[in-house]
Amino acid sequence: MPLLKTARMVIQHCSRSFYVLFITTLIPSVALSENICVDQYCLEARLALTTQEQEKGLQGVAHLADNEGMLFVFNPPRPVCMWMKDVPIDLEVVFFDENGRLMAVRQMKAQTENTHCAPSKVAWALEVNPGWFEKKRLTKGAKLQFN
Repeated sequence: MPLLKTARMVIQHCSRSFYVLFITTLIPSVALSENICVDQYCLEARLALTTQEQEKGLQGVAHLADNEGMLFVFNPPRPVCMWMKDVPIDLEVVFFDENGRLMAVRQMKAQTENTHCAPSKVAWALEVNPGWFEKKRLTKGAKLQFN
């Protein structure tokens, strides 16, 4: 009897594993998000971790709520330039150094291929609605934090 019980457990485990594998192949890429703050102001940021996610960015996104953005993660930190090809909304991009300190804010117009570059190596770039940082009076040196 214990052998039969063990066999059932193995079959159940394999069935669950197959189901999880099957579901993950149907959904090839689920956008991860993280609650982040810059000083005391928080928002929900979609994460762009891979080169593919970073190249796509917010292409095709027609609206961002006031408390939404996209955080590009660069590990190791490196020189970064952003552009707005196929992005239908204006955005601002904010560059952070390896210590999470705000280095620069750049305004970006929808559907353009102009490059917007960081002044030096970047660990994170955050895209948000235009004016988000100005409305909150966040300036150079503000600190990026993860909750």
